[in-house]
Amino acid sequence: MGRFVTSFLSIYLVSALHIDEGVVGAVVAMYGFGSIIGCLFGGTLSDRFGRQSMIIIGEIGAAIALLVVSALADPIALGATLFVYGAFASLPSPAIAAYIADVVPVEHQQRAYVLQSWAINFGYAIGPIIANQLVKVSYSLMFYVEAAVMIAVTILLVGFFREVRHLGIAVPRPGVASARPESPDSSESGVAPTSLRDNWHRVLTDWPFLAFSVLMFGYYLVYFQSTSGLPIAMTNLGMGLGEYSVLLTINGFMLCALQIPAMKLFARMGNSRVLVAGLAVTIIGYAVQIVAGSWGGFALAVVLWTLGELGTFPIATTIVAAMAPASARGTYQGVYNVLWSLSIALAPLIGGGVISRFGGRTLWIVCTIALIAVTAGMSATKGSRDRAMSRNLADLLDNTPYAVR
Repeated sequence: MGRFVTSFLSIYLVSALHIDEGVVGAVVAMYGFGSIIGCLFGGTLSDRFGRQSMIIIGEIGAAIALLVVSALADPIALGATLFVYGAFASLPSPAIAAYIADVVPVEHQQRAYVLQSWAINFGYAIGPIIANQLVKVSYSLMFYVEAAVMIAVTILLVGFFREVRHLGIAVPRPGVASARPESPDSSESGVAPTSLRDNWHRVLTDWPFLAFSVLMFGYYLVYFQSTSGLPIAMTNLGMGLGEYSVLLTINGFMLCALQIPAMKLFARMGNSRVLVAGLAVTIIGYAVQIVAGSWGGFALAVVLWTLGELGTFPIATTIVAAMAPASARGTYQGVYNVLWSLSIALAPLIGGGVISRFGGRTLWIVCTIALIAVTAGMSATKGSRDRAMSRNLADLLDNTPYAVR
């Protein structure tokens, strides 16, 4: 809920600092490049030094960088500081995703990641409303409040977070309560410190995981056209910002209203089936946009690909957690989050380029074809992915001294 500055950053740079619109794009892009660095190292460092330390460093570092941003006006200095802010702000993401896998039994992880996705969507729905009121008072207040939220979250984290050495966690069988070690110390559990080099080698040679990540990268390139290509295409058809904003409201409301009720259905279907079904519905949504010429047509498309989104984002994170060995969970989540950040940076370039040369309809045709290819790839690699998850679960059970036999 407190991460709202980036949503208003472009408006702030143009309206308050009067920076040229062409320069603003390059300045804001530095945040995205910084987030790639944060995701890349945040996960693997959390495997070595613990989840809590990376989350605390990320939150405090981001709060400090944000306060510095609020005091700057030079585009070059702003770009450099936004790069630092993006790096710190993204440090916690892979650590949080890995921590959920650390503490939640395997049979409940899908539910946990769905709840996390719901909390994120609900926060993003409320945050801009709060920020809009703050901006009416002062743009600076927006920076101060977000920094204060980050510090408050860190204080709560210090008080309530309990680091768990993931190699010493019980991975219980369904219906069996997990047994926790008395001490979180890896030395007491007889676990050697995690090797960053071994973790990177494991990730970069895990072909089922790499194939899955590349396919999801293709999906994200298409998905983020909803915030880059879609408003441009609607503007070219004579529709305004207000009409586009309503579509975003529909998307956010549906996610908040349906994410939790959908959990029971997802639990019965299984991760791979939910993901493929979500992709299939998303294909239909983008196919509708090919022929959409009015706001109603785009609204129908948004409803469809939002239904698909329910079964893609949280389920994909669950699959990554299931494929990652306990000693490298952060590294796996970090690599996966890097592709997410990269797709955010590249999607506007791809969407804008296609629309400027060939028009919006061509972009939706390309997106639909790309989604069909991603869905086919997910179906074709399902077997290797499921085998990798089964082997990983077996290894966890065999290597965990607290698992119930």
